[in-house]
Amino acid sequence: MENKRIKVAVAKGRILEEVCDLLSASGYPTNTINKKTRQLIFEIKDLTILACKPADVTKYVDLGAADCGIVGSDCIMETNYEIYEPLTLSIGKCKMVLACLKNKKLVLTPGMDLKIGTKYPKITKAFFAKKKIFPEIVYLNGSVELAPAVGLCDAIVDITETGSTIKENNLKVVDSLHDICAKLVMNRASYRIYSQELKELALALSNKNKKIFLLIP
Repeated sequence: MENKRIKVAVAKGRILEEVCDLLSASGYPTNTINKKTRQLIFEIKDLTILACKPADVTKYVDLGAADCGIVGSDCIMETNYEIYEPLTLSIGKCKMVLACLKNKKLVLTPGMDLKIGTKYPKITKAFFAKKKIFPEIVYLNGSVELAPAVGLCDAIVDITETGSTIKENNLKVVDSLHDICAKLVMNRASYRIYSQELKELALALSNKNKKIFLLIP
């Protein structure tokens, strides 16, 4: 019986590049994927790769437009869809941090007035709620580091890989919220129907570590 062609939603950018490296190491011909093109759909062996905006990956998987997806854990936490998260990958590693201007003294105290710029309002609110702080959230979808410099907010919550962007924009890290990495997520219905195909993909992404079969429900 011929295998079902699995649709995989992958976050564009760094994660897509690193996923290609993992698949290539497992024998997939990823040279057909041009990461610099505007093309968003690629077919390799029994996979259809959908190059998506990171924030959209979990929605594609939850609604069944994709059988599974590969995206940063930041996007998974922010959306919180009812999807399986069977595999944490060794790629896409970075940190989610709270940062403010270097010359600003920011001490977090319960009940303080605070304005935070971020594209992660849900995660940000949860972080501050634990400290009994209920900041005004300014939703930003890009150039988040610019916001404190122009007085739009007191601080930002964003992800950083090396910290260089934070430093280059005259900011400093005040606190760390989460360690972030890429994860494989699966649509629940797709897993029930195509469990073997999805397990084989998980095996390829985990460098053929057969223990992965024990982690998938």
